[in-house]
Amino acid sequence: MIAVVALLAMWGPGVSRVAAQAVSVRAYLTPGNTVGVGRPFTLNVEVTGAQSLTEEPRVPDLSSFAQYLGSGTSSSVQMINGRTTVSVTVQYRFQALTEGTHQIPSIPVTAGGATQRTDPLELVVSASPPAPGQGERAADSGVSADDLFLTAEATKTRVHDGEPFVVEYRIWTLVDVGSFSFTRVPEPQGFWVEDVTPEGQPRIERITRNGRAYTTAVIRRVALVPSGTGTRTLEPVGLEVQVRVRRPDPFGDLFGSSVVPTSVLSNPLRIVVDPLPAGRPEPFSSVVGRLELEASIDRDSVAANEAVTLTVRASGEGNLRAVPIPELGLPPDFEAFPPEISESVQPFGPGLTGEKTFEFVLIPRAPGARQLPAITMGYFDERAGVYRRASTRPLTLTVSGTAVEGAGGASRGGVATLREDIRFIRLGSDELERRDQTLFGPAFWMVALLPLVGIAGAIGLRRHRDLLEGDVAYARGRRASRLARKRLAEARRLAAGGDSRAFHAEVARALRGLAADRLNLPEAGLQSADMVERLAARGVAEATIAEVRECLEHCDRQRFAPQPSDQQEKSRFLERVGALMTTLDRAVR
Repeated sequence: MIAVVALLAMWGPGVSRVAAQAVSVRAYLTPGNTVGVGRPFTLNVEVTGAQSLTEEPRVPDLSSFAQYLGSGTSSSVQMINGRTTVSVTVQYRFQALTEGTHQIPSIPVTAGGATQRTDPLELVVSASPPAPGQGERAADSGVSADDLFLTAEATKTRVHDGEPFVVEYRIWTLVDVGSFSFTRVPEPQGFWVEDVTPEGQPRIERITRNGRAYTTAVIRRVALVPSGTGTRTLEPVGLEVQVRVRRPDPFGDLFGSSVVPTSVLSNPLRIVVDPLPAGRPEPFSSVVGRLELEASIDRDSVAANEAVTLTVRASGEGNLRAVPIPELGLPPDFEAFPPEISESVQPFGPGLTGEKTFEFVLIPRAPGARQLPAITMGYFDERAGVYRRASTRPLTLTVSGTAVEGAGGASRGGVATLREDIRFIRLGSDELERRDQTLFGPAFWMVALLPLVGIAGAIGLRRHRDLLEGDVAYARGRRASRLARKRLAEARRLAAGGDSRAFHAEVARALRGLAADRLNLPEAGLQSADMVERLAARGVAEATIAEVRECLEHCDRQRFAPQPSDQQEKSRFLERVGALMTTLDRAVR
């Protein structure tokens, strides 16, 4: 008790001086006013003479040259010559992105009942990336630019329009890395993107680079397919890494080490996309690489007006997702329904390989030995630099039975004579009917109008089938909701299996696919910016568009750098996306 009283007596004068101390604010940068591209820096807002802030400082938007990483708050108390000084500092961590000299405007700070402004600052961002050996060190991490960095490497830097290539992002380190997360994953403009990062933990390797033995791993792998010609630039990817460093601080973690965050940025990639040469064959598959076509039917004989399944399989090297629905060229007495489509792609060498399958339901209407013609598609062989054609073999189908009139399969015939003998007249009762009772009651009109309703229904069904076969936008719109529900069901199954990457990839595919079908846009290569622009043009509310963008960005982050998430979190996100898709579907329609 005596010690407590003595302590209060010692601090009493200091506390009174704190109360009377004037409040001042200032802003400064650490590790300094010069930083390399991709390296972290901290914007500090210090308030002296106050133990707390009335409200958070309004930091200006620095997104034109820096990526925001996070913030924190620290406070300090100093006693010099019996005078106590208190201060609170808010620290905003950024990652430098753009080379040049940049101005940071003054920041308004409200504290002590008044609002003051800091002085403006100037930040110089040096060339990117810092060359190994320069010894640049971040004051908050103690990790040099050649101790930890991120590289982006493409299997090809010069490709043809539609030719796939793979980009690998590899981390190189000489320090102890605990974990990492992506802070910046820009969407490549003018490319269709497929995430092909291997599942599970990255494979660790030891590779010598510039005479130093690095621990390295590929942490992200994407396949890109250009959707236009010209010179394109893949913007750098940002990474924040938790590094364990040793410090001579007795208050640090065990053995004097602590975990500190540091940031790195990959190098940009310049890709030259050349146009395909003239003279491409039609129909063209859009495949640049190799293409093989196979066709088969589930049985070689069938009765007239019965269904048979035709399967067309496209396989090879290249962007197989871009293969369009084949033109069958069937005889006029065949009825064909829109196909069920399945597809899969995976990295192969410098590009992609995979297959795409179309399953058509065909109904022959006339008997005889019928031939299904060969299906042909053109593709570009980039190794030989020439166009080639892939074809199936013709198929023969034996149709038995008799010809069926009408698409519905109902045969027409005359009135059958049941009996030839005399029909006796049935005598009615002697009961009289009321004269005011009308003959044309509700039952009469129901029977009389029933044929007209049937004819209208048949016309509507025929028109629906014609639109499905001839109007791509109509067909995609009709199947949009069903396909979206199917993909959400698959995502729900993946969520139960625990595969976070596949779950978020399927959710993004369901949301992006619904928008593409409703807007009649190609799903392969659909960029978020184009989709948002088209949704806005269709009058979709800004809040709905913002929710779409936020959900897709969340899926991208979880696909490229999944964070731990439990089953309940995935279920809540799935319900959120399901409600968003319902709102989006209604808004677009």
